[in-house]
Amino acid sequence: MLIANIYLTGRSGTEIVTREVAFALLRAGHRPIVYAPGLGPIAEEIQARGIPVTDDISTIAADIDIIHGNHTQVTAIATARFPNAPALYFAHDFVAWHSAPPLLANVCRYVAVDDTVAERLQFEAGIPADRIVTLLNAVDTDRFVPGPPLPERPRRALAFAKNTQHLHAVRAACAERGIELDAIGASIGSIVSEPETLLPQYDLVFASALSALEAMACGRAVIVCDGRGLAGMARSETWDGWRRRNFGLRVLQQRLSPEAIAAEIDRYDAVDAAEISKRTRQEASMSKWLNACLSLYGEAISQNRAAPADKDELNLSLARHMQTWLPKPGPIWPWMTEREDLLGQLARVQAELELAELELAELAQAKLEQAEPEPTEPEQAGLEPVEANKVVSCAQADDPERFVRLTGFSAVEHWGVWTDGDLATVEFKISSAAAPTSLRLGLVPFLHENHPEVVAELFINGMWIERRVFGPTAGAPLFRPQDWQVALPSEAALNRRLTVGLRIENPASPLQVGLSGDRRRLGLGLCLIELGQ
Repeated sequence: MLIANIYLTGRSGTEIVTREVAFALLRAGHRPIVYAPGLGPIAEEIQARGIPVTDDISTIAADIDIIHGNHTQVTAIATARFPNAPALYFAHDFVAWHSAPPLLANVCRYVAVDDTVAERLQFEAGIPADRIVTLLNAVDTDRFVPGPPLPERPRRALAFAKNTQHLHAVRAACAERGIELDAIGASIGSIVSEPETLLPQYDLVFASALSALEAMACGRAVIVCDGRGLAGMARSETWDGWRRRNFGLRVLQQRLSPEAIAAEIDRYDAVDAAEISKRTRQEASMSKWLNACLSLYGEAISQNRAAPADKDELNLSLARHMQTWLPKPGPIWPWMTEREDLLGQLARVQAELELAELELAELAQAKLEQAEPEPTEPEQAGLEPVEANKVVSCAQADDPERFVRLTGFSAVEHWGVWTDGDLATVEFKISSAAAPTSLRLGLVPFLHENHPEVVAELFINGMWIERRVFGPTAGAPLFRPQDWQVALPSEAALNRRLTVGLRIENPASPLQVGLSGDRRRLGLGLCLIELGQ
């Protein structure tokens, strides 16, 4: 049995599945072989069990009985190498390009890991329903065993971070509820090779897809979420429906926010989590999955023996496959055009940042030369230069290491700079001798009668600090600066650098509110940054 995966260089979902399937087949007395063009630690773990692994399809000298393909290109390579072997294609993802199904003559069945992916196969790829089978993901219940009984209230939580957009909301919600939080995942450089030893140590887990299922098997309460969105606390009444969607994209429909996460934490129920664990171990075990998979293998082998794929038809399907994936611009291969557009955008952003740094340095130089006192009205000020150990926004003119870097802002204007979009950050170095203890921002909210408030969250060095709603100030002009002053976390200044982040929940363009034709998505205008001691 040849299992083909696009790579085995990390610990993504299909890499874990490849390892688990190979181990399960070996335990059942079969002879699995694994092919992946890129090899890494998981390949070594598979080889350590006595299972052959190769990154060169030509090294497999013996005939094989069945191809188990996880990704489109490696499945096509395997079918070209073994044209007489039937293939099953396992589709794992709804959007990834490498999970698009290969339309090859010797692929007998297309196996979807959930209902969402099954719809991709049928309604995007045009595969007939009678050639699609849904085989839901499973967990190795011999490895992922229940931990100690859950406490009445959660004390420790673990967040899986295959992406990071959800982490700030999770951290803020856990901090508000007094829950100690740890995070693991490739996106934050913390990869764990044996999560089954880690999961039982926690009461609450934030995860999606297979990781969520593994946590449930360990008897942990699970809030299903990742950077794409929030589903909520897994409950007995939602388990069936969410599992049919692989605890993934289709159920991650709620917006991520500390308030939404906190509301789900409040639904924690140790008794219900134990019931979910019981069902997971009974209905989603690897042994049940393997029996179903072996049945599909047998059907494919029998079908192929009874009616082998026609060689001309196979060659034609391979030619069409290669033609489909031939790099070229246009709707069939849009990523090339998208890549060029993104590179162009990146170049423009870099140019704008360089211009902003230059303008900020010029402002700093001019103010130092004029020796003017700090302006008392923020609307009169640009981004302020360093003044002793107090105001920090730009580098001193004689500092060879300019340290202001703006991301997510529009072009610098004479008074300051607008955030443009959902996220904006200012990175700068602390030049004063004593560590600052407070931060004051002078901010101009973009307000209009059709946009009466701006809602923003503040982060310092990646830590969530505070959420604030900006509205009109009574008796003051609409675009008058407002102060946002907070205490700095004690560890924020230890490395002598600060990153101030702003997440705007409701940016709006002047065009959108009917003010002008300006399409920038404005939120807050930054006109002053001040550090205090």
